[in-house]
Amino acid sequence: MRDLVPAEAWDELTSGRRRIHPAGTILLRQGDTGTHVLALLRGLVKVVRRDIEGRERLLSFRGPGEVLGEMAVQNDRIRLADVQAISICEVASLPAHTFRHFVERHGLPGKLACLANDRLWEQTQAGEGDLDQRLAGALLRLVAMSGDRVFRLTRTELAQHLGAGRNSVSDALRRLGPSRVRADKTCIEVVDERLLHDVLRRYPV
Repeated sequence: MRDLVPAEAWDELTSGRRRIHPAGTILLRQGDTGTHVLALLRGLVKVVRRDIEGRERLLSFRGPGEVLGEMAVQNDRIRLADVQAISICEVASLPAHTFRHFVERHGLPGKLACLANDRLWEQTQAGEGDLDQRLAGALLRLVAMSGDRVFRLTRTELAQHLGAGRNSVSDALRRLGPSRVRADKTCIEVVDERLLHDVLRRYPV
């Protein structure tokens, strides 16, 4: 969202009440009414949807400059997923009616529709094709959106995001190797972005 509006408009959007949340906090909850949006100023979050049988799918990650919960507000519907902090997060809260007015005043409906399409494409890319490439792409997106290289993520969470089994993700991490990425039980570290880009381009290593 920050890239869609002038700097002064983003400052206006984030001028509301600010709060800092520790990692693990549920910032928005699936099934709740869309009463407000959150502008993410600092930190990294994951968007997780549960099906009726309780299975979870990690749909996407979001970083600074994103607005969270805008779909429920724009469509006047319940929230379709949880948004949970992966790291310490600072957010600014904006009531639904204020956000809708902001969107209209800055001519954003079309841009938000394009943004929703981009997010759908991102989810599709995460779930289709060669697993090594999908994993490399997901890690590079995390680096790009956060500016960090170390993430509090488990193999299970990566598997939920990529639509793969946990063991398959562990095998993919081994194939990528410690020259590209290191992983332990609760942490993923991107070692060399260039080598991960090579995986995306199918260059020999």
